[in-house]
Amino acid sequence: MDRSGASNTGTVSVHLLGPFAVTVGGSPVALSSRLRTLLAVLALDVGRPVPAGRIAAAVWGGGRPADTRKAVQVLVARLRAVLGAGAIRTTAHGYQLDVPPEAVDLHRFESTLARSRAAPDSTEEYRLLRVALRHWGGSPFEAVDSDLLLAVDRPRLLELVLHAVERCADIALAGHVPEPGGLAADLRDLVGAHPLRESLWVRLMAVLDRTGRRADALAAYRDLYRVLREELGARPGEEAQAVHRRLLADDADEADGANEPRLATTGPPSTLPPADSPFGGRADVLAALDALLDPRTAPRAARIAVVDGPAGIGKTTTVLHWAHRVTSRFPDGSLYVDLRGFSPANTPLAPEAAVRRFLDAFRVPPGRIPADAEAQTALYRSVLADRRVLVVLDNARSVEQVRPLLPGGRHCVVVVTSRNRLGGLVAMEGATRATLRTLTSPEAREILVARLGTARLTAEPAAVDELLALCGGLPLAHAIVAERAAARPGARLADLVGELRHGSRIDALSADGDRAARSVFSWSYRALGADAARVFRLLALHPGPHVTVPSVAGLAALPERRARAAVAELERASLLTEPAPGRFAVHELLLDYAIELAGDDATR
Repeated sequence: MDRSGASNTGTVSVHLLGPFAVTVGGSPVALSSRLRTLLAVLALDVGRPVPAGRIAAAVWGGGRPADTRKAVQVLVARLRAVLGAGAIRTTAHGYQLDVPPEAVDLHRFESTLARSRAAPDSTEEYRLLRVALRHWGGSPFEAVDSDLLLAVDRPRLLELVLHAVERCADIALAGHVPEPGGLAADLRDLVGAHPLRESLWVRLMAVLDRTGRRADALAAYRDLYRVLREELGARPGEEAQAVHRRLLADDADEADGANEPRLATTGPPSTLPPADSPFGGRADVLAALDALLDPRTAPRAARIAVVDGPAGIGKTTTVLHWAHRVTSRFPDGSLYVDLRGFSPANTPLAPEAAVRRFLDAFRVPPGRIPADAEAQTALYRSVLADRRVLVVLDNARSVEQVRPLLPGGRHCVVVVTSRNRLGGLVAMEGATRATLRTLTSPEAREILVARLGTARLTAEPAAVDELLALCGGLPLAHAIVAERAAARPGARLADLVGELRHGSRIDALSADGDRAARSVFSWSYRALGADAARVFRLLALHPGPHVTVPSVAGLAALPERRARAAVAELERASLLTEPAPGRFAVHELLLDYAIELAGDDATR
């Protein structure tokens, strides 16, 4: 290139549709940011003069130099020195890029689009549209720093290419093109760049189906559903739903039970029960559950957490509060089941029954569900394989009850609650363990404030302090106390303190229903083996705050081996904690329950 101005301007080539590039004589030329913007605004109107005011607006925006006319002249002179003196013409109306229009990819794109609109038939229109799209290299004006071009011209050009691809799809789907498969890649790229444009998704689904990829078409609908739910809180429109219904109908007609079941058009399942309100504290456990959502801290194939703790500690309340907070992260559904591991009737829910409930939640037709329990589990895992689903397995009794309900897909998250520690899930499945402890005094006070109001608590501060102490940081106790106080708005809190202090706390905390303290504690007690149950009852006779395995052996007249096994069972059931190595403690409300049982060895 002759920088004195002798270059042949016919060799200049400008690329605006994608990464900005310019070549002179076949060699790439590097330009400064402002020179790139100047060339881009001239190339947009190649062969036509561009007013100095538009150039200034594109290059400097609102921060124009004091002498705009002079600044534009200097900038044009610098660009001429690079492209050649004849590349830019000065006219009475501005500056004109004086190169053949075909030297600018944007002109080739737009002129070919214009020819496609005048094509004599759909086949020729399709051919010309595909030629035009070959000039498209990505988002226009990449590496061009101009608010004007990016805000005004880029959206116009993007709409042209989107319309061109959609028109290609319409022609292909109308049967005028024998093989539309090449369109799928274009549509995939565009839905990635424009995920909220439903018309692209509709055509992608149809093209995938036309080329024999119905499973991918159905997966595209699930992706659309997820995107709209996360970004707009909305569902796909009627056109997308209509295509989805047709895909499902065709799938059912052809598969005769062999294909993977799909989501119905009513949307993903959500079987979570309502979360208890109000809720406070538990920041450490919520943080541990949040970590399951971070792929950097949860690299396992199926991300699992076990939330354990004693009866009444708030496991279900905590997990449901978290689950409702993160449902938007699981666009394919949220599943919940109470496994009844410690139900009053002592009849845990069989895993195969839970699997069937989950398949029903996904509206799998009964005719597609095999009779064999193992095959049902395999089908359940197939349904969840590529979906982002939250699975809450509440009140589990054993690892064996949980394992068949673990999905195999890497996108699912499973949270298990149990009074037992379920160490096998931690050891074998790599589950995260989060153990709930008693509430701190500020956390417990927060619950009472939320339920009873600040004024009522402020009026009796001493009674409030004693209520908190008597409840021992057990959320169940605080909830029952708050319910009783709320039901008697005119009563003094000191009267409730008297009932708890002078009578049986277990009686005072045994409100009607399954939330009664005695009822909840009994579910854990009834699940114990004979030795562990007897040790639990005898803890009422132990004089100190802590027990050891030797002291339990002496208290229960058991060999140390059996005493150790009984203590381990009580710890797994969260009826004992180990605050220091080898030293075990029981929560004071559980100790009240043990005292109640101590006089009757037949109570089981």
